[in-house]
Amino acid sequence: MKSENLKKDFFDDCSKKWKELKHCLNELVKEKIIPLLELKKGEKVLDACGGTGVLMPLLKTYGVFITEFDYSQHMIDKARELHGADAEYAVGNIEEMSFESETFDKIICHNCLPHINSKEKAFNECARVLKKGGIFVISHDMGKKQVDDFHKKCHKAVCEDMMPSNKEITLFACTAGFETVEIFDEENYFAVVCKK
Repeated sequence: MKSENLKKDFFDDCSKKWKELKHCLNELVKEKIIPLLELKKGEKVLDACGGTGVLMPLLKTYGVFITEFDYSQHMIDKARELHGADAEYAVGNIEEMSFESETFDKIICHNCLPHINSKEKAFNECARVLKKGGIFVISHDMGKKQVDDFHKKCHKAVCEDMMPSNKEITLFACTAGFETVEIFDEENYFAVVCKK
């Protein structure tokens, strides 16, 4: 519990300067990651562990309904301040979400996978709240090695948060009931596409 509080405090503190950090939209996210969601106008999208809503401006261009979700109240407060009524906002843990089953058409978890304590529970919850035929995308705008190297140099709250192996990710997804799992393990980005 102590390490969990340390991590939460870390992200609460990051919310104050998140927009100034390198967590901005780049061409790679626009061209490689967002298209994996296969977004259609009117769909309900969960931006899980979405922080201050850095993906919201891009997601909005698709005409989707966005729910911004993070376990840091400060991140959600900052997202609401930056994006106003452009989304619904919720605070909670991805490992135990309060949403009804089969609520969302698409789910994206961007730049957050290593920080999730129980990745197995997170996959199960995302499968539960995703509609049949829905898509769950986990992504990073760096390669796995870059993510791990970056975290090793970070604050003690996250310096041990490493990427799981592709085999572990596949096991989490299949155990959660996803029918197909595709992994893009590139040098400059990482993405997992799970279809229900």
